[in-house]
Amino acid sequence: MNSRAWLWILAPLALSAGVLWLSAQEPKALPQGIKITELSERLQTREKVAVQKERDLLQLEQRLATLQGTLDKDRTELQNREKTLQDTIAKFEAERARPTLDPQLTRTYEAMDPVPGARALKELAQRNQEVAVSLLASMQAKKAAKLMDQLATLDAPLAGKLSERVGLTKPKAA
Repeated sequence: MNSRAWLWILAPLALSAGVLWLSAQEPKALPQGIKITELSERLQTREKVAVQKERDLLQLEQRLATLQGTLDKDRTELQNREKTLQDTIAKFEAERARPTLDPQLTRTYEAMDPVPGARALKELAQRNQEVAVSLLASMQAKKAAKLMDQLATLDAPLAGKLSERVGLTKPKAA
């Protein structure tokens, strides 16, 4: 017989011997697992810890929401204060930028007839608008109103512009 035939005969015999030998061995004892009660206790402990952490997290979220609301309110208040401060600074700068007039000039315009006074104010405004604004702001209200009434008939856009500038720069009475 050739070597191939022997191989076909011996291979199944070797496999059968290995199977018989393995089956004769004593089975090893399986390791004892964790008892179900211990596992249950561990699980309950972890569940309690998780529930407590969730409560703590909810409290922190509520506190954070409260702090966020306070922060938003403070931010809004600060923005309002900043706007008020900027408005006050702008009014102060406008008042400071207003040229100082000789009181005699104010009295002269107040004493003028409104028609020629309006023509003179128009000419003054075309040359130096700041002086015209300062003049109107320093005049008595009734006399300035008569002058502006006549100026409005001569040049309404100029009268509007001067009125706006006087309104923005004249300080409010306390």
